[in-house]
Amino acid sequence: MRKIAFLAAVFVSAVLPLMAESESVRTLYTRENRFPDLGKFELGSYVGYQQLDEYFINQIDSKCYKGYFVDKSDRRSDTTVTPYARYGVYDNLTLYSRVPIDFVSSDVKGTTAGFNDIAIGMELLAYEYTYKYPWVVPYIEVTLPTGDDKNHTGIGKVDPIFGIAVGTTTFDVYHWILDGRYDANIISDGRFEGAASFIWDLSDQFSFLAEAKIMEKSPGSTKDVPAYFNGGFAYKPAEQLSVNLYGGTSVNAEEKGHGSVKVAYNF
Repeated sequence: MRKIAFLAAVFVSAVLPLMAESESVRTLYTRENRFPDLGKFELGSYVGYQQLDEYFINQIDSKCYKGYFVDKSDRRSDTTVTPYARYGVYDNLTLYSRVPIDFVSSDVKGTTAGFNDIAIGMELLAYEYTYKYPWVVPYIEVTLPTGDDKNHTGIGKVDPIFGIAVGTTTFDVYHWILDGRYDANIISDGRFEGAASFIWDLSDQFSFLAEAKIMEKSPGSTKDVPAYFNGGFAYKPAEQLSVNLYGGTSVNAEEKGHGSVKVAYNF
């Protein structure tokens, strides 16, 4: 019996590292200390829908509507399908890529479809204390000009992004995240953004989340600093599968409302 117990202990010790749980990020505006395991993949997709104010966009970027008449009531709806992949290249380093595809219905320009800017990046778990908190995750992302900037499905140039996220957990169920980033080419002098997220774990499978972000206003905008708000929940119907639903709106921004769903699978 002692030999059997010893062999069972050895077997469990060998198998547990292989069964370490890969986890997908639950937030949209911030990064989280959840990564694929070493040598493992996370594959998934976002499907998002936005209602946008074309009159507001024309005020800050009139070149995109040159030759068009834009009325105050004109709107645009964007549906974006974004397949993505993440890979655990080292214990604390994850590489990722996103390939967004936009379907645009505009009151001004009609209907178009095509690629938005493809993104590649890396996230580093630079610091993580006992019990996985507090933690620090710096990240670098580069978007490639694969989209059509004239139809607002891209910015028309390579765009490096540098950011850092910090977070902690209280009472084992409340997660708090702050995320700051600098977007080098989104406008002429670059743009700073800041975001905060709160996640409440109701169980190992189900979590609620709320988040907000602000950014520098675009040159030419007559409104105050734009702010975006998002809420939703994350659900794990199976160990390797997660499904997240989101919805939100903004103030002083072109967006009039959004909704999205994310499905992720780790293997």
